[in-house]
Amino acid sequence: MTGTSGMAAFSALFTESFEAMKRLAYLLGADDPENIAQEAFVRLHDRWHTLYDDSKALPYLRAMVVNLSRSRLRHLKVVRRTPPDVLLDELSAEAHALAKQEHGRIREALGKLSRRQREVLVLRYWLDLDQAAIAETLGVAVGTVKATTSHAMNNLRKHLEEG
Repeated sequence: MTGTSGMAAFSALFTESFEAMKRLAYLLGADDPENIAQEAFVRLHDRWHTLYDDSKALPYLRAMVVNLSRSRLRHLKVVRRTPPDVLLDELSAEAHALAKQEHGRIREALGKLSRRQREVLVLRYWLDLDQAAIAETLGVAVGTVKATTSHAMNNLRKHLEEG
């Protein structure tokens, strides 16, 4: 997709989806959801000319947000292993504002789930994706999505009852 119509389509996608992608990164546990969403859009923009179908842009964008969030969480595990005398950056005001808006109890319970279970639930119940779209986003079989959703819901219920 090149030319003026391609950039208009990219601009429309950005306008319609940036907040949703930021929220997706947040719900997947990223501490910097705005940066994750921005990075995903930058990468999509860099590859926009290779897209043969505009309808593939949103699923591709979702997959990038999921992958960037995974990468960020891996990085955070390393950072959190640093000695306690190392000062970590303070969370941004936006991250604090987003955290206040969310239901802490549900987010805490989501955080107790495995990465895959959390991803499946967020994609299903926040983005309202069907099983096929979730499977495509995560690169797994539809049967895996079904089983993971079932296990995740059971575990989420258990964590919510405990809390």
